[in-house]
Amino acid sequence: MIKFLKNLFKNIFKSYNTEKIISVRGATTVANDSIKEIENKTKILLTEILSSNNIQIRDILFVIFSSTSDLTSHYPATAARTQLGLTETALFSTIEPNIDGSLDKCIRILLIFKSKSNLAKPKYIYQEGAKNLRND
Repeated sequence: MIKFLKNLFKNIFKSYNTEKIISVRGATTVANDSIKEIENKTKILLTEILSSNNIQIRDILFVIFSSTSDLTSHYPATAARTQLGLTETALFSTIEPNIDGSLDKCIRILLIFKSKSNLAKPKYIYQEGAKNLRND
Protein backbone atom coordinates (compact mmCIF):
# COMPACT_ATOMS: atom_id res chain seq x y z
CA MET A 1 0.00 0.00 0.00
CA ILE A 2 2.81 2.42 0.86
CA LYS A 3 4.54 1.64 -2.42
CA PHE A 4 1.27 2.27 -4.27
CA LEU A 5 0.82 5.67 -2.57
CA LYS A 6 4.42 6.66 -3.26
CA ASN A 7 3.99 5.86 -6.95
CA LEU A 8 0.66 7.63 -7.06
CA PHE A 9 2.06 10.85 -5.58
CA LYS A 10 5.18 10.59 -7.71
CA ASN A 11 3.05 10.41 -10.87
CA ILE A 12 0.81 13.27 -9.75
CA PHE A 13 3.73 15.60 -9.06
CA LYS A 14 5.55 14.47 -12.18
CA SER A 15 2.62 15.52 -14.36
CA TYR A 16 2.46 18.93 -12.69
CA ASN A 17 6.15 19.48 -13.24
CA THR A 18 5.86 18.94 -16.99
CA GLU A 19 3.58 21.96 -17.39
CA LYS A 20 4.86 25.50 -17.31
CA ILE A 21 2.91 28.62 -16.50
CA ILE A 22 3.55 31.21 -19.20
CA SER A 23 2.36 34.77 -19.70
CA VAL A 24 2.01 36.61 -22.96
CA ARG A 25 1.04 40.21 -23.67
CA GLY A 26 -0.50 42.15 -26.47
CA ALA A 27 -2.07 45.49 -27.27
CA THR A 28 -4.06 47.21 -29.96
CA THR A 29 -5.85 50.49 -30.51
CA VAL A 30 -9.27 51.41 -31.85
CA ALA A 31 -10.14 54.44 -33.94
CA ASN A 32 -13.53 54.93 -32.30
CA ASP A 33 -15.04 54.09 -28.93
CA SER A 34 -17.77 51.77 -30.18
CA ILE A 35 -18.98 48.33 -29.17
CA LYS A 36 -18.43 46.98 -32.67
CA GLU A 37 -14.85 48.21 -32.95
CA ILE A 38 -13.82 47.14 -29.43
CA GLU A 39 -15.28 43.68 -30.08
CA ASN A 40 -13.57 43.41 -33.46
CA LYS A 41 -10.13 44.62 -32.37
CA THR A 42 -10.19 42.54 -29.17
CA LYS A 43 -11.12 39.43 -31.16
CA ILE A 44 -8.39 40.05 -33.75
CA LEU A 45 -5.74 40.65 -31.08
CA LEU A 46 -6.69 37.70 -28.90
CA THR A 47 -6.94 35.36 -31.90
CA GLU A 48 -3.44 36.39 -33.02
CA ILE A 49 -2.01 35.90 -29.51
CA LEU A 50 -3.52 32.41 -29.36
CA SER A 51 -2.41 31.31 -32.82
CA SER A 52 1.09 32.84 -32.67
CA ASN A 53 1.81 31.08 -29.39
CA ASN A 54 -0.06 27.83 -30.16
CA ILE A 55 -2.34 28.31 -27.16
CA GLN A 56 -5.40 26.12 -26.78
CA ILE A 57 -8.41 27.69 -25.06
CA ARG A 58 -8.49 24.82 -22.54
CA ASP A 59 -4.96 25.80 -21.40
CA ILE A 60 -5.81 29.42 -20.56
CA LEU A 61 -5.77 30.03 -16.82
CA PHE A 62 -6.95 33.65 -16.92
CA VAL A 63 -6.86 36.82 -18.99
CA ILE A 64 -6.56 40.40 -17.79
CA PHE A 65 -7.76 43.12 -20.15
CA SER A 66 -7.02 46.77 -19.62
CA SER A 67 -8.20 49.74 -21.59
CA THR A 68 -7.56 53.43 -21.50
CA SER A 69 -10.16 55.61 -19.79
CA ASP A 70 -11.35 57.02 -23.14
CA LEU A 71 -12.91 53.63 -23.97
CA THR A 72 -16.25 53.55 -22.17
CA SER A 73 -18.67 51.78 -24.52
CA HIS A 74 -17.69 48.13 -23.96
CA TYR A 75 -15.57 45.74 -21.89
CA PRO A 76 -12.86 43.91 -23.86
CA ALA A 77 -13.48 40.86 -21.64
CA THR A 78 -17.10 40.77 -22.77
CA ALA A 79 -15.90 40.72 -26.36
CA ALA A 80 -13.63 37.75 -25.61
CA ARG A 81 -16.48 35.94 -23.93
CA THR A 82 -19.04 36.56 -26.69
CA GLN A 83 -16.82 36.58 -29.78
CA LEU A 84 -14.40 33.75 -28.89
CA GLY A 85 -16.48 31.70 -26.49
CA LEU A 86 -14.22 32.11 -23.45
CA THR A 87 -17.10 31.35 -21.12
CA GLU A 88 -15.21 28.98 -18.79
CA THR A 89 -12.11 31.18 -18.47
CA ALA A 90 -11.51 33.77 -15.76
CA LEU A 91 -11.58 37.18 -17.47
CA PHE A 92 -11.01 40.54 -15.85
CA SER A 93 -11.22 44.08 -17.25
CA THR A 94 -9.57 47.11 -15.70
CA ILE A 95 -8.74 50.71 -16.62
CA GLU A 96 -5.21 51.91 -17.36
CA PRO A 97 -3.97 54.87 -15.30
CA ASN A 98 -4.16 58.29 -16.98
CA ILE A 99 -0.53 59.08 -17.79
CA ASP A 100 0.40 62.21 -19.73
CA GLY A 101 1.48 61.29 -23.25
CA SER A 102 0.19 57.70 -23.09
CA LEU A 103 -1.43 56.01 -26.05
CA ASP A 104 -5.14 56.81 -26.52
CA LYS A 105 -7.91 54.27 -27.19
CA CYS A 106 -5.67 51.34 -26.28
CA ILE A 107 -6.64 47.82 -25.24
CA ARG A 108 -4.02 45.64 -23.57
CA ILE A 109 -4.13 41.91 -22.83
CA LEU A 110 -2.17 39.82 -20.33
CA LEU A 111 -2.90 36.13 -20.89
CA ILE A 112 -1.68 33.45 -18.47
CA PHE A 113 -1.69 29.85 -19.70
CA LYS A 114 -0.23 26.44 -19.01
CA SER A 115 1.91 24.69 -21.57
CA LYS A 116 3.76 21.42 -21.91
CA SER A 117 5.81 22.73 -24.83
CA ASN A 118 9.26 24.22 -24.53
CA LEU A 119 8.13 27.65 -25.67
CA ALA A 120 11.38 29.53 -25.18
CA LYS A 121 9.89 32.99 -25.41
CA PRO A 122 6.26 33.82 -26.00
CA LYS A 123 5.45 36.01 -28.97
CA TYR A 124 3.93 39.28 -27.83
CA ILE A 125 1.49 40.83 -30.28
CA TYR A 126 1.19 44.58 -30.77
CA GLN A 127 -1.17 45.85 -33.45
CA GLU A 128 -2.49 49.09 -34.91
CA GLY A 129 -1.29 52.17 -33.01
CA ALA A 130 0.21 49.96 -30.28
CA LYS A 131 2.94 48.59 -32.57
CA ASN A 132 5.54 50.93 -31.07
CA LEU A 133 4.87 50.05 -27.42
CA ARG A 134 7.54 47.32 -27.48
CA ASN A 135 10.71 47.04 -29.52
CA ASP A 136 11.10 43.29 -29.15
